[in-house]
Amino acid sequence: MLLRNSPHKGSKKDSPLKSQGIIKDSPMERCCFTDIQIDKIRHCFPANVVFKPFDPTALSDFVSDTWVAFPATPFLIGYSYPFPTFTQSFFSLAGISYIQAMPMIWRVLYTFERIIEQEGIDLGMSELAELYDLTTFGSHRYLLKRKAGEDHPIFKVTKNDTNWKRRFFFVKRDSIPDGKDLPKEWATHAISVAHLKLTPAAKERVLAFKKLNPEVRSFQIIIQDSQEISSASATMSSAGKSARSVKSASKFGISDLANVTSSKKKAPAASPSVSAPKASIRGKGKKRKASDELQGFPLLRQQFLDYVNEVRITAPVGYPPIIFYVSCFS
Repeated sequence: MLLRNSPHKGSKKDSPLKSQGIIKDSPMERCCFTDIQIDKIRHCFPANVVFKPFDPTALSDFVSDTWVAFPATPFLIGYSYPFPTFTQSFFSLAGISYIQAMPMIWRVLYTFERIIEQEGIDLGMSELAELYDLTTFGSHRYLLKRKAGEDHPIFKVTKNDTNWKRRFFFVKRDSIPDGKDLPKEWATHAISVAHLKLTPAAKERVLAFKKLNPEVRSFQIIIQDSQEISSASATMSSAGKSARSVKSASKFGISDLANVTSSKKKAPAASPSVSAPKASIRGKGKKRKASDELQGFPLLRQQFLDYVNEVRITAPVGYPPIIFYVSCFS
């Protein structure tokens, strides 16, 4: 007889996740990318992919024969899996896990993919090695560093990302293409690209890349309405925060882009039944017209007019609206 906690005969148990012990400050890096957030990026994976349920105790250096960790960053900036050729060539060359790449690497690779597609420059790993050095940055995470004395090859990629270390999830290896071949542990060794030789043709491609317009060589996020939002800055409207608070578009996910608003507010449309008050407001000092008083405060002005409209509606029948309004505020 089987007990409740006994596995059914013939059932295949998933390999348990276990930490490699690479992350030092583990309490601050536990997973925060929930099932709800995964639902928003499911379209970035093949239809039959299997995601591991959210586990708030999981760390990004957990390894398993069954599950592989993915960072959320690439899918929030526009990537889909399987990754395109240039990006996958980089990870094959470096031998690092996807989760080991800092957000800056994903932004650089994403921009290179766009340049290859739109500008027709056949860039590869030799050209990338000529433009960047791959270096480690604590806990065996990696970033791309510009060559000494050279300008940044890709602009607007060195932005801070809030909680990026905690935004990851696990996918079942046998449910994605090449999943079984992905690394099963973090790379901790030095990475050499000495075998990559820069041919004369590759040198020409590097020069063609450097001649590109800086805007073309800048990281950008493409959103659904075909508008391009640069990672340089975007004004965000957020409850409880100052109107002057500005965040980089690279600091938040696609779901947050719905909150992007223009820094210039349109003047509220005038209601056909409401006219701007023309009577002067009594008080000490110089008298001003109400419309002048509120000219620089569009939000306050809208609230003010909404109140006036409400007063007009609730005023006694036959009572002059403007006189009633003035008497309330005189």
